[in-house]
Amino acid sequence: MVRETVTIIDVAQKAGVSKSAAARVLARNGSASAATREKVLHAASELGYRPNQLARAMKSGATNTIGIVVPDVIIPFFSAVLRGLTDNARAAGFEVLVSNTDNDADIEARSLELLAEQRVDGIAIAPVFQDPPTAILRLVDEGMPVVLLDRRMPGLEHLPLVSVDHVGAAEQATRALIGLGHERIALLAEAAPALPTLQRLTASAPDDPALTLLRPSAQRIVGYLRALEHAGLGVDEGLIVRSGYTTASAQESVEAFLDLETGATALHATNAVLSSGAYRGIRSRGLRLPDDLSFIGFDDQEWTTMVQPAVTVVEQPRQRLGATALTVLTSVIRGRPADPLDHLLDAEMLMRGSAGAAQAR
Repeated sequence: MVRETVTIIDVAQKAGVSKSAAARVLARNGSASAATREKVLHAASELGYRPNQLARAMKSGATNTIGIVVPDVIIPFFSAVLRGLTDNARAAGFEVLVSNTDNDADIEARSLELLAEQRVDGIAIAPVFQDPPTAILRLVDEGMPVVLLDRRMPGLEHLPLVSVDHVGAAEQATRALIGLGHERIALLAEAAPALPTLQRLTASAPDDPALTLLRPSAQRIVGYLRALEHAGLGVDEGLIVRSGYTTASAQESVEAFLDLETGATALHATNAVLSSGAYRGIRSRGLRLPDDLSFIGFDDQEWTTMVQPAVTVVEQPRQRLGATALTVLTSVIRGRPADPLDHLLDAEMLMRGSAGAAQAR
């Protein structure tokens, strides 16, 4: 006897796919791989699933919604990206559903499944680094259009990416300091692969997969190394300061570094969180900017123009990143392949008072 209570959830569980994938196959709406379609139809047949025709009609067609998944919308970078995406989404006729992951892979997986169940037409995501990125690959295999924001990881080489040129951003900052006469330039960055590995990538093109699969922090170290190499300056690993991704960790790392006799005359911090911690560390040691130390931060934050002297920064085109991600995502939703696959936007140097000419020592 056929069970009238069999639901899409039952079919999805038996087929080993998401509820959204089962719904697309059973409603004959949207895309899914041949393997997914076969598993769903076989499960539905075995369970005796009978669709609710009214529900099918209500769920058919595009929803004109998209999802964006980021680590934390409170972070100024992601809030600005979100603003750029949502402003342009509404103009294009889409509404936006937002989810935070707190950089947690399990939360990311649940967020993606929820967005898929809401039948969004596509998803833009700044993914949590993990190996393999199972939740994202599963959605893509089931036909969900996905665009990556800010970073890529192994396994996602085939997905379109919208990001700042991380290598070029740090290279700009380092070259600016070199142009001011600095030769002993310190870099504050998060943990990254061993230096020899990064040095081998200094000649790579910006869209080289070996580069784009690195974390942004590692790509920025490559930019620093590239600028030093171009200027004929040697690399001193003692000038590369490692820090955790917190303001407190950055402050502690910079304070410890400044207590050493390194001869550094300049410091570049490679993201917004590290920049605020580095500035606190510099001030706690009583150093004057730029007389005792030149400093270039990352991302233009409210505090960077409220201190004296104002802080020179590398500014990412954050709202334009969001707008570009929306353009690429809508193109993929409409069945057009992303061309080019990687959209790397240039950063901009905002020169202010914290960086000055190297002083004779």
